Amino acid sequence: MAEPFKLCILFGDKPDIRPPEQIGSAWDMCEIPVALQVQPFESEANWAVKKAEIESWGLPPIRVASHFLQFWGLKAVGPDVDWDQLAFWTPRAFSRLAELDVEVAGIYGGFFAVPEGFSKDEATEQAVRFCHLMADHAEEHGISVALEAFSDLTTLFPRYLDSIEFAKRVNRPSIKVMADLNYFLKLDQPLEHIALEPEWCMHVHIAEGGGQPGSGDRESLYERLFRILRDMGYEGAVSCACAWISTEGGQLDFGKETAKTLAYLEALRARVYAESQ
Repeated sequence: MAEPFKLCILFGDKPDIRPPEQIGSAWDMCEIPVALQVQPFESEANWAVKKAEIESWGLPPIRVASHFLQFWGLKAVGPDVDWDQLAFWTPRAFSRLAELDVEVAGIYGGFFAVPEGFSKDEATEQAVRFCHLMADHAEEHGISVALEAFSDLTTLFPRYLDSIEFAKRVNRPSIKVMADLNYFLKLDQPLEHIALEPEWCMHVHIAEGGGQPGSGDRESLYERLFRILRDMGYEGAVSCACAWISTEGGQLDFGKETAKTLAYLEALRARVYAESQ
């Protein structure tokens, strides 16, 4: 039997109510947002200070990055793409991710939305060009890129299988895909699609929609997803990409809720893998 997949926590925004130092080190790994934490437009001196701050939080290993583009007018497609801007951002982002030992960099499919009135063919060519730019620098550092299909039909790959076909068109060894449970549900996509070509799946996101796993009614759905991942031999990470809430009422205790969520997912994962023994 393959090794169980890893459990990952995505953090990085609203540190006043979700302090990263409260996460602790018990998770298998964590996921860090590029624009919010790595900040490629910041100077090398400022990055040194930020990197020291990140290292002081006592996090589990940082192996995944999210939201490769964000803010500052960064775009991957459309009439306003600034290639000089992307050419600066991309190598610096991957260089800094490598310093943190990141292995997979996810990029949100919403960054590939085709503006109204803009040619889809031209947008596709821009997206392919940008993916090659990412691949050039990702491969330099041994990092994989995971395209995240987003359920907006104006995007170039709104469905999971669309993202695989797009990655095949790019045809670079570092360009793979990721699966987000919420986007599967929005377009009523069969979860079994993840197992059709398992070698393409580099990362998985889960959440309740309005909170963290264990705070809602998705347990049977998680069990189904975990069985699919188990049976396809998936050894990557499943990230909690959550709108964290208090399950006890009152103010959010981020440390307590992340510990509860980890215990919930560990037990669910153990139960699913025990079925196959």
